[in-house]
Amino acid sequence: MRRSIPRSGRAAIAALAALALLAGCAASSGAGPAEPVELADGEPGAAEDTDITVAIPFPDITMYSMYVLATDLGYYEEEGLTVEVITADNVTAAVASGSADIGVESTGTVIEAIRGGVEVDLVSGHYCRQNFDFAVQQGIEDAADLDGTSVVLAGTPGDPAEFQRKRVLMEEGWDLDTVNVEVVYPGPGSESWTEFFVNDKISLQPFYGDDRPALEEHGAEFPVEALRNWANDVMVSGSAYAAENPNTMVRFLRATLKATDYMTAPAPGEFPENVDSVLDIYESNDFDVSALRGSDSVWVLDGHLACQNLYFGAEAWDTTIETQELEPIEFDESQLVYLEKAQELLGLDNEGPATLPYP
Repeated sequence: MRRSIPRSGRAAIAALAALALLAGCAASSGAGPAEPVELADGEPGAAEDTDITVAIPFPDITMYSMYVLATDLGYYEEEGLTVEVITADNVTAAVASGSADIGVESTGTVIEAIRGGVEVDLVSGHYCRQNFDFAVQQGIEDAADLDGTSVVLAGTPGDPAEFQRKRVLMEEGWDLDTVNVEVVYPGPGSESWTEFFVNDKISLQPFYGDDRPALEEHGAEFPVEALRNWANDVMVSGSAYAAENPNTMVRFLRATLKATDYMTAPAPGEFPENVDSVLDIYESNDFDVSALRGSDSVWVLDGHLACQNLYFGAEAWDTTIETQELEPIEFDESQLVYLEKAQELLGLDNEGPATLPYP
């Protein structure tokens, strides 16, 4: 179970490396930018494509649960849709090539794909917040105590999450630029970071919820546990697919919005009222939920990372560029036409996330 930034960094380097190839294919096709889509008033028409494939980076009990919930609660069926969820090493490539219709990808990777000319549209937010949790070795009380040691900020060089984590540490009083530390990259999975940590090879690491027991047993301390209203990842679709299947897109997003609302009700930051029903659905889909049963944490379903309206907008786009130190590029808000229509049908707006206390 994850309690922090998704492991999208696992494939970040491979994904970015593939963008040039994908962009080259897009350029050689001779296809220009699609015309803005105009949707009719009222209910959407029948879905053009009724069988949708959603690509995710890796299976997770909570991060991608809205698709499981929307299936089991009948929301997709109500829209005339059947949804299959698959894993893909490179979600952007899967969507751009047509191997998947919709995908969930890290926001920074999508921005770089669009910059590179890959014909994908950012159609919706997925998680609108990120939490940044860090462990340090016992006895380390401030940044000065890290001097002369090795730290982990990301598993692989070039992962944009490294810039965000360093920024959060600075904002929380742990400015790594004020001390002499060596940044090392033990590998993409946090289990390898924790292995380095418990063998005293590093002094600081980001961690996820399932890393915490091993860190606590080792005697780690947790000086920074922070939540930021930064888009964690987003939903994307091939530009041509979205334009050719507008009613499908609206219906898919409406059903997914209902599932997200069910998961987060009554509101993010409050104890989820449907927790038992949600865990029953997870269990019926072969997820082990024993560690979640009986939890009194408001974060039990990771609902604090989600916005009930699947928010995304220019502000989230610009914040990602700033915090991940990417080159600026303007956001095309016409990509959100399907999300805004689905929100309208449910009486929702596209307002950004409220600030929540954490942990």
